[in-house]
Amino acid sequence: MTEGERPLTSLQSVILSSGPFVFFWSTLRGYIERYGAFPFARTTTRLNSQAYSVVSLVLAYLILNDVYHFHEIRGIKSSVLAYVYHLSKFYEYIDVFNLVANGQSIGPHMAFHHITTPFLTFFRVLNASDWQLFAFLNCFHHFWMYAYFGGVSAFRPILPVTGWLQLAAGIALDARYLVLNGMKAPESRNRSIAILLLTRYAMLFYEELRGGSQQKSNKAEKKE
Repeated sequence: MTEGERPLTSLQSVILSSGPFVFFWSTLRGYIERYGAFPFARTTTRLNSQAYSVVSLVLAYLILNDVYHFHEIRGIKSSVLAYVYHLSKFYEYIDVFNLVANGQSIGPHMAFHHITTPFLTFFRVLNASDWQLFAFLNCFHHFWMYAYFGGVSAFRPILPVTGWLQLAAGIALDARYLVLNGMKAPESRNRSIAILLLTRYAMLFYEELRGGSQQKSNKAEKKE
């Protein structure tokens, strides 16, 4: 199968994939509101988070190895890694389904992030150069984040650090490309779209962190 024949590698296919995702999400939410959460959803969410944490760490290593060649791994080309990383963003749809099945609400950050990340990887990974650092930092962040979701509460303090690091580095890399190559460069459109999406992620991430801090303050005041 050539790169052009791979599923979900065209912009049209990425757009079309959003429809079933939103439909199933809204249908599942309606079911849960009417009948209640699934009893096994919490366990499923935890196990999925643990598995995806390990996958993220392995993928982070493979991407870094693609640049620095720590070990010779035959049959894994850069294009294959980019495609696998791209597909992992569709797999993250399961996060939303698991949380909804557990009766939890989906915040603005997760909602916007999960719907748009496949578009980000389409423009910034599949159809742009110099994608490895961006993808590595994202996988590295996901390792810590999903491990925390999987039950390792000690990892919580590092999440803001790795979260801001991946966002800041991604924006900086694309801004640097535009400054050095200009808006008429071959990848200027893709890099501009990436900057817009990453900036919006940063805004929502900030609002999420601020909301969490306010909740902690309110709980502390109530205890007093």
